[in-house]
Amino acid sequence: MATFHLFSRWRKKSLAIVLTSFAQSLYAQQTIVDTELLGLASQTDASSFIANPATMHLKNERYRYSLNSATGGYFNDKNGLLDDFEDAEEEGERIRELSNERLLFPSDFERQIAIFERMDGKLFTLSGGNVAAVALPIDGVETTLVSTVVSRLATAFDYNPNDAQRLRTAPILGVVSPPDLESRIIIQGIAISDVGVNFSKTLTNFYDTRVGVTLKYQGVRLLEKAIEIDDYEEITLDEFRDALKTRHHLNADIGVYKAWKQWHGSFVVKSLNSKSYKGSNGNVYRQHPGVLLGLAWQGERTLASLDWDVVPSQRRFGRLDDEQRVRLSGQYKINRRWNISAGIAAIVEGRDNDALSLGAGYHWESGAAVNMALIYAGPEELGGSIQVRFPFWKRD
Repeated sequence: MATFHLFSRWRKKSLAIVLTSFAQSLYAQQTIVDTELLGLASQTDASSFIANPATMHLKNERYRYSLNSATGGYFNDKNGLLDDFEDAEEEGERIRELSNERLLFPSDFERQIAIFERMDGKLFTLSGGNVAAVALPIDGVETTLVSTVVSRLATAFDYNPNDAQRLRTAPILGVVSPPDLESRIIIQGIAISDVGVNFSKTLTNFYDTRVGVTLKYQGVRLLEKAIEIDDYEEITLDEFRDALKTRHHLNADIGVYKAWKQWHGSFVVKSLNSKSYKGSNGNVYRQHPGVLLGLAWQGERTLASLDWDVVPSQRRFGRLDDEQRVRLSGQYKINRRWNISAGIAAIVEGRDNDALSLGAGYHWESGAAVNMALIYAGPEELGGSIQVRFPFWKRD
């Protein structure tokens, strides 16, 4: 029975098609005092990395250019929706085998109906993305090419109660092929990508405060697709593209950074240009400026920071909630090469649970570095990130 055999393909096919159709990979960068490495593992991928335009430019005395890139992702199936799809697939296989042995009775569908009812309204979410920057050797104003992409995806099962009656009456009516079912898989996603140029400078007349602005060309992609489970096996990439709405506009981020003795303060406003967009099914995404605050303390070998999304920069769209959290993180430098870090993220607003993160990094003499971090909020809710810093093109 084709209706019940679609669920294993769902797990492999849907994630590949959807993420391919609306997400992209770009690049990333770092700060004056590595405080942003502490937020490397985030439930909204690595988007918090190099968030402050005032600290984005990265110099290297031996090399003209510096590339800093981070990428990450987060998986949240705390409702167990994917396990339910597995159960539905196994039950569909059992019914198929049973139908080859004898005529089916209405009672044969009861467990399948119970699984559908259990799946109703459950949600599975993914987030992922990339952030990057290349510092340029330009005198006067520190200049950096920067690009980011943040993608979020929500998938839900919308059960139609009439499907239970359709399944029970099909054997009575002598229907040989599976009945047409109207339960649906709902897929909603948003991807925001930026490509721009960052300018930053230290204002010596204002107590060495650093300021920065990132001017960027921004693309907002909204995906909305409802697929009846009978039609799922025939869905094509072109149909997903038809459900994708894309808008482009100019935007800007601003940031301020101040260091005094062992303390470091950070203030960022993301995406100053407010916009509203509609998806293909009418859901509205309202993009408003996001505000980020950070406070850090640096010792000889230790570093601690507190970061707060005062106003969330990732907004609601359909089943995707606003993303807002507070992070407390710490780092310890073991020696010249190695450092370890840990943190806790408390959710102010959003679907995810509070999470713990652990990380480690290695630094080379040239200024190159790699840092990795994992984040854990439960057996079905976890993610991670990796950051690479690579200086190149030796100076004369």
